[in-house]
Amino acid sequence: MKKCMYKVIKSKEVLIQIDTFISSYLEKFLFLYEDSGLEDQDLIEENYIKISIALKQEILQSLEDKLINTILWKKISENNQLSVIVSVWNYRLFVDFSENESQKLRIIENIEFYKK
Repeated sequence: MKKCMYKVIKSKEVLIQIDTFISSYLEKFLFLYEDSGLEDQDLIEENYIKISIALKQEILQSLEDKLINTILWKKISENNQLSVIVSVWNYRLFVDFSENESQKLRIIENIEFYKK
């Protein structure tokens, strides 16, 4: 039996929301070590940069993985916006999307980030 695969598109606003979240995430950690005088400060900062890049990649992949296939648990809002929760690391992502069933297309319209 062939799986029903959807094409997933992230709106420009969603990509901005993800970039803003990652920037804020990284900024918080870099601020902790700003002017700390630690011998390995550069190494610590470099590691947090790598972690933030990995988190962004994981977010994008998790969104794709969740929305490409049939979704069993999705909520329909008052304005016919579909919504689903995606877990990534210590975060829950509340994802709003629209769907075109005939074209097998899902467009992510909004995303909110919450710490678990």
